Amino acid sequence: MSNSAPPPLHELESEVMDEVWARGEATVRDVQEALNRRSEKSRAYTTLLTVMTRLDGKGMLVRRRAGRLDVYAPALSREDYLERRAEAEVSAVVEDFGDLALAHFARHVGRLDPERRARLRRLAEGD
Repeated sequence: MSNSAPPPLHELESEVMDEVWARGEATVRDVQEALNRRSEKSRAYTTLLTVMTRLDGKGMLVRRRAGRLDVYAPALSREDYLERRAEAEVSAVVEDFGDLALAHFARHVGRLDPERRARLRRLAEGD
């Protein structure tokens, strides 16, 4: 995946990605069994196959053939995904609302306890 912002994920895509991130790599059947074990709502194999194929097409998963199975792995780590999505969302808000958005961010940061502000400062300087 390039350095462009990854797409936002809808609920089922997020569940699938969480499972693949946790495992490192997984087949559709692996994801189906895991999601169905912890949910009252049963997910069909074909539904998850479609979702995982689309995530591959969106650049979120990488598919490789292992014998007769397709094995999927994350194209980027959860941390990289969150970092890039946060950057895209904040950039969009600032582009849409300009200084007004920045003033609101500054106001919220100003209300934080000093320890959290220090952590945020370190995060910001890590750019």
